[in-house]
Amino acid sequence: MLNRRSMMAGTASALALASGLAGSKRASAQQGLRVRRNIANLSLDDPDLVALRQFVEQMRGRNQSNATSWIKFADIHGGSLNFNHCQHSNWYFLPWHRAYLDMYEKAVIEMTGHTRFAMPYWDWSTQRAYPAAFSDAMYQGKPNPLFSPFAGDDMRQERKAVPSLPPAETGAERIRELLNASILENFGGGRPFDERVTPPQVQNSVSPVWLGLRGAVSELESGPHNYVHDEVNGYMGFPAAARDPLFFLHHANVDRIWENWILQGHVNTTDPLWLDMVFPNHFLRLDGQRYSVRVDGLRRPADLGYKYDDSRVAVPPTLSRVQADAQETRFKALCNPAATTVIPRARTEKTGTATPSAPLNILLNVPSAPTSGTRVFALLRGSHVGSNLRSVRVFVNLPVAGPGTPTTDPHYVTSINFFANKSHQGTGDPGHCYSVELTRALKKLGQNGPPAVGSLTLQLVPIQRAGSPATDLAFVSEMIDVGLV
Repeated sequence: MLNRRSMMAGTASALALASGLAGSKRASAQQGLRVRRNIANLSLDDPDLVALRQFVEQMRGRNQSNATSWIKFADIHGGSLNFNHCQHSNWYFLPWHRAYLDMYEKAVIEMTGHTRFAMPYWDWSTQRAYPAAFSDAMYQGKPNPLFSPFAGDDMRQERKAVPSLPPAETGAERIRELLNASILENFGGGRPFDERVTPPQVQNSVSPVWLGLRGAVSELESGPHNYVHDEVNGYMGFPAAARDPLFFLHHANVDRIWENWILQGHVNTTDPLWLDMVFPNHFLRLDGQRYSVRVDGLRRPADLGYKYDDSRVAVPPTLSRVQADAQETRFKALCNPAATTVIPRARTEKTGTATPSAPLNILLNVPSAPTSGTRVFALLRGSHVGSNLRSVRVFVNLPVAGPGTPTTDPHYVTSINFFANKSHQGTGDPGHCYSVELTRALKKLGQNGPPAVGSLTLQLVPIQRAGSPATDLAFVSEMIDVGLV
């Protein structure tokens, strides 16, 4: 007969064996994943680059009216003037683009037979120049398929010859700041809301009508994502960005930043409004068949068969599920354009118009009620952007801030960057809602916790796009909400 001690020993042995088998299975699964690698470490004849060139060359060589041509694949994201299925300015931004890159990876594998193909990434936080495989118009004596514009393209769509990628916008420290976001809606974009109706509505179903509607634009999207698009320019500065092969390396890096956010101990939302959303027939196979993807299947790269070359073991979650859900509830309330009593927030209306020659200095109303939140956010609502603006620099408590104020100044908060400005706006458009976290800048200035009434000013300094006409340079936010999450 087994006594209690022997039963416990046997149970422990069984658990250890089961744990070992589970760990072995996980390790085996990880070993079987395709690896997305840093383009800086790849030779020009690396098998992944050979396969990508072959794919792009064949797709570009097709009749472009073909349903599965290079342009038709790219047009899923957007065309010359307007965006199409791509999700921007809401919490589907990251999963939609993950699915879009996966579509291309599958197509490359099918066309070339290179079953281990994985899209390289361009880590612009450390590599300031264009990747060599994409920067030369010729490769081995013939036109380089990875260069843009290519023969047959609109030859006016030239990339900027030498990109300027300053650390304040795209550097490693900036990425580390973004990785401090504690919930998905702060990191990757907020749930959409509809301001075309009265009263405004926050997303309340997984109906596809919510796709394309805006939420709070995250600093990851309005920061380095938009900055790189606009800086590369050419096709990358327009909705037709995916016509430039560099698009895929750029978005692979954004996707990698999302994965690193998870590995750093953060968690994706468990809200069914995110998990259960389906992108209906947004994607295309090489046989011309459309297919749909559900967000739940896009939470981790491993779900799609790949990993990154700098992947590591995830650290324990920084927040419990209860804490993360509580922060989501507060952030949702803050972002809700309709009135709410869930979270103290204060609204400043009629903030005025900012231009490069006349930046705005705004005294902000702040919540007076106590709150459990510790992170201070400003939401710039109903924002409209002049077509020749590159960005708006945001400062706190520096009334003299102007275009010449350096981004190294401790009052500097962030830059809201733009690309394809007018393609995001139309007649009667309610404008964008930009989410800006003020916590870090306020701490630098010695201010912790909720700002006192009368103590918080915000400066908006528009920056003109280099070489653009000195017209249409206004930035207008109809109102600014301040709250603690």
